[in-house]
Amino acid sequence: MGRWDDKFERHAKQRASWKMQEYSQHDRVLPRIIEDKARQYPDHVVFQFRDYPITFGELNERINRTANGFLALGVQHGDKVAIMLPNCPEFLYAWFALNKIGAVEVPINVALKGNGLAYQMVQSDCVALVADLQYLDRLEGIAGDLKAIRHIVFMDNDKSGVATPGWAGFEYLTFAQLMDHSAEAPKVVVHYSDLATILYTSGTTGVSKGVMFSHHYWYDIWAESVKYSRYTNDDVLYTGLPFFHGNAQGITVGPAILADAKAVVVERFSASQLWDDCRRWNCTEANYIGGIIPILLKQDPRDDDGDNPVRLMVGAAAPQDEWHAFQKRFNTKILEVYGMTECYCCLVSPYDEPRAGACGKTITGWDVRIVDDDGNQCPPDEVGEFIARSNKMFVGTTGYYKKPEDTLNLFSNGWIHTGDMGRMDADGYFFFADRKKQAIRRRGENISSFEVEAVISAHDAVLESCVVGVPSELGEEEVKAVVVLKPGHKVTEEELIRWCEPRMAYFSIPRYIAIRSSLPKTPSERVEKFKLKDEGITADCWDREKSGIKLQR
Repeated sequence: MGRWDDKFERHAKQRASWKMQEYSQHDRVLPRIIEDKARQYPDHVVFQFRDYPITFGELNERINRTANGFLALGVQHGDKVAIMLPNCPEFLYAWFALNKIGAVEVPINVALKGNGLAYQMVQSDCVALVADLQYLDRLEGIAGDLKAIRHIVFMDNDKSGVATPGWAGFEYLTFAQLMDHSAEAPKVVVHYSDLATILYTSGTTGVSKGVMFSHHYWYDIWAESVKYSRYTNDDVLYTGLPFFHGNAQGITVGPAILADAKAVVVERFSASQLWDDCRRWNCTEANYIGGIIPILLKQDPRDDDGDNPVRLMVGAAAPQDEWHAFQKRFNTKILEVYGMTECYCCLVSPYDEPRAGACGKTITGWDVRIVDDDGNQCPPDEVGEFIARSNKMFVGTTGYYKKPEDTLNLFSNGWIHTGDMGRMDADGYFFFADRKKQAIRRRGENISSFEVEAVISAHDAVLESCVVGVPSELGEEEVKAVVVLKPGHKVTEEELIRWCEPRMAYFSIPRYIAIRSSLPKTPSERVEKFKLKDEGITADCWDREKSGIKLQR
């Protein structure tokens, strides 16, 4: 495979003779771009799912068939449809088919359960649901809440046929039946500014909010990714991150399409398989989230660690103290980005001049500042809040779906207020410091302390609870819950874990639980969360992992 210099020399030569095809503003409609690629390169393999390759021609045909299937169900321009699928080709067919008829994809985190799962489909006004049968048990408990959903399309991984559950009020069909329609492009007019996606946040200060993405916003995310990563049609992008997250959709799926490259998609991230997968498919790029970097470094060293084709690891929150060790061991380059769903990748490390620990500089289309509590710009190296503003039309979110007050708060003074704290040095490099919001980030998942507290506090024995993030040995954070019981009540830590299991995603369930007589509070009875966070993992913290408890996923 060659060493570092060989990788980058080969890429530089390829880059010198290649340029990404730009689309005019009116052609920045996602399925229209795929249709154009299918005309130009019908036999080019753009996606690889293990042993299942998909060409541009096949992708476009299956999108058309699926789009006509949705039209036959009565799905119309502007309708919302939930997609609850693992990483699979059908996710892409459904996503782009909906966009082809002007409808909106609402990707659902497959780990959600209970009220959190129902809320997103209800709040977004979904009229149909595409789901894998493996999630049938989760859906059964909330079926009665899905009043607006008329059709459920089930996909069976075993291809054994769908045994419909018989819930009243729904019509059922298989994904194969959905696709059993004409391959002709549907005659629906879609505009670049039309809503394409509602992507839900993790609910950092309350319930989750649906971030609205237009076709043009997605296009800009994809195009900038191609540019800052310097992708060419010779690149092979790799991801095991889930399609329902913005990372895979924005950093892998779209850039592969725009760059005429190929994306290799696996079911999930595996530290033991990533490098062998990349060697098998000759991948030149792989995605990461913060926890992935230390997890890969903790793997037993191998003689061939540096003998891989990956020239670039693209992602966010790589630990500063492990940056150089990772690059040296695996003979690759880390390219750090920063953003949030509302202002996707507004900061990116310069390709030729990265700084370990920095989340980059502003990219084309965005202004980013660090401000104090009064909105004044901070001097270099002073910590304040990240705020961002698009300087290009139709770039960035238009706000939160059906949440006008939250949208106004988001765009306070015309800037997106991220709730993240950091600093900018004298050279214009930004550094992340902490989260102003009460969110916890664990292994790539944003967790709402508000939502975890609501579940724990609903237990009959619990008086109140407070949830914070504490340092993890894998980077990012672990969830710690401090619980106060009602007088005369008893409950064990394991019982609280079992209470949480059916009511929240597995990654949100606390690792540490401390049962105490009271919570620290201000005179106005507000819990002083910073005290519980600052104390970290104390002697009275019961550790779920050390107790050997296995969670049901």
